[in-house]
Amino acid sequence: MKIGNSKVKIFQTLAAFTFVFFSIAAGHLFMVIINHVDENISQDLYAKPTVQARWFGDQPIDEELAYLQKEAENQNNSREAAVYQKALEEFKEKGSITFYMLPVSRFLLAVIGAMILAALILLVLSKHAKSDVTQTIIGIFVGLLLWTGGVEYGLMTASRTLGLAKSLKIFQGNLIGGYGEYILLKFSWGFLLVVIFYILFQESVRCNFFLFFRRNFHLMKGPIASGRIDNYAPRTAFLYASVMWFFYVLLLLAYDGRIFGVYSWFTYTVFFLSFAFTGYLVLRLVTQPSMGKALRYSIPATMVLWNDVEIMAKWHFFKEPWLILKPLNAVIFIGGLILGTILVVRWIRRNQSKSVEVY
Repeated sequence: MKIGNSKVKIFQTLAAFTFVFFSIAAGHLFMVIINHVDENISQDLYAKPTVQARWFGDQPIDEELAYLQKEAENQNNSREAAVYQKALEEFKEKGSITFYMLPVSRFLLAVIGAMILAALILLVLSKHAKSDVTQTIIGIFVGLLLWTGGVEYGLMTASRTLGLAKSLKIFQGNLIGGYGEYILLKFSWGFLLVVIFYILFQESVRCNFFLFFRRNFHLMKGPIASGRIDNYAPRTAFLYASVMWFFYVLLLLAYDGRIFGVYSWFTYTVFFLSFAFTGYLVLRLVTQPSMGKALRYSIPATMVLWNDVEIMAKWHFFKEPWLILKPLNAVIFIGGLILGTILVVRWIRRNQSKSVEVY
């Protein structure tokens, strides 16, 4: 499908970029909803946590407690402020505090299984999709399901079992550790290197990023692989999850005060490089010849920009609305993703002519 109209290209770029952005935001909000439902369903189980937690936060636990106490006071939440203050006083007196992790509920295990099964079903069904745009959309949803269910919730169950805490919150009046999955994710960099090295030297992979290194560092033994791709869904799912994985590890290493720190030169460098490369990637995105290729190119382009969003939130410039459970936020982000899917489907119907593309 050749596109010559500049207005059509701009719409294609905006639609693709917005769709991927809303998929990331909606994925975060979806997790917030699942956690909220889980906490309500599993109240009796969570009332008596038994696994003692260990602190692995980005900053010392007393600094975290002081910050959370101040936040609770600013929100006029005297009960939570009192719990944080008591814990801070205990730390100053003893040099440590005792707190626990929530156990793994049956609901969470069911959610993990359902997400992985849904991803598998979508991948099986994707072979019947005729349009590469439809295949790409399916791949994005599969990548999101596998990342959220298999990786984030999978590591969450491990962190709760092992007692690894990266953050603190109040649940039923008790101090509880959480987000330990990001501790495990941060230390998954070795596994990530295995994947990166494989892709770097696997000549059938056509990602422009790795092609750049192959060409300029003479890593290619033969010509660039070419040929027809019959189903973009598995490739897109892998692209979505692997790019998400790479930037998660990068930011988590940057935030760790024992390595760099939230306000370190490295974090500032990541922020400004991400901002600069977003502009370049958007310019490249405008040149993509079809909606399918634009959607696939939007995945790394959007996630590079997402680095800046995450870092600014970490610097307390704003509170991420997709992490706040409100009806309006659900309408905006989940509704926006549904609307974006409908718009892209309408695009497919309006443009029935096809062409063979190479990613």
